[in-house]
Amino acid sequence: MRSALERERRQSGLLSPRSAGNEGGQFLRRITLALVAMSALALVTAAGATDDGLWLFPASHGSGTIAAWRAQEGEADVQGTGNQAILLERDAATPNNSAAAHVIGLEGQPVRVVTLAYEYRAKDGTCTVTDPRWALFVQGRSGRQYEVNLGCKTAPASSGAEPGWVRRTFSRAFVSAEVVRKGGSDALAGQVSGLALVFDHAIGHVFVDNVHAQARTANTWTFAGDNGGTTAPGGAPAFSAEQTTLLAAPLTSDEQLTQDELFATLTPDEWAQVNAEG
Repeated sequence: MRSALERERRQSGLLSPRSAGNEGGQFLRRITLALVAMSALALVTAAGATDDGLWLFPASHGSGTIAAWRAQEGEADVQGTGNQAILLERDAATPNNSAAAHVIGLEGQPVRVVTLAYEYRAKDGTCTVTDPRWALFVQGRSGRQYEVNLGCKTAPASSGAEPGWVRRTFSRAFVSAEVVRKGGSDALAGQVSGLALVFDHAIGHVFVDNVHAQARTANTWTFAGDNGGTTAPGGAPAFSAEQTTLLAAPLTSDEQLTQDELFATLTPDEWAQVNAEG
């Protein structure tokens, strides 16, 4: 009788206080265990993926070039023991060929808040005014397209995360100053239309790691898994015809100056533009 009555109460949702307490306790325990499992899964996922909408993909453009992640060539990764780094290599002086690492997701963000950085292996890596360099594509306020070159040798150097690696940091002020010199207030008031770390002038190679890009959102790539996927949004990255033409143009004299040299030539009006809030 008690068993039948209890079944009836369970079916109707009416349980004795003691039974309800046991049921509630078991339910809470199940919920707690589920939340713990979900949290653990989220931590594992976060270690190798990002949700900031920024992606980095190496891409080879033309013959005699290599752009790819390479295991056991870089510094320690945030996950695993792959020690990956990006190899950018150019073995033939063919027009418009390049090895590049494309950053996807900064498009449409204000150019005046961009900061960039990467580390390269010094013992065998090329570092010149042109290679590797950040190619920052900008759509000016007027709609005009610009391409700003930020070469390895022009940025201040500091120690990398591990011995033998050198960090090159392109501060917001340095990037903005180069943008002002390239396109004035029209470019500085514009937005990012593309970004890539490019190796396309020298014959040689470089390994880069801990690649950092920041505007309104930011990410640092220590290995391929920091993207959270293997397929670039919109397909394999490539330069447009207009971007290829802009890349082929010679660097301006300002783009061949180091940060300190460039800062020394800025006028008070240019400094005011560089230091203005975005």
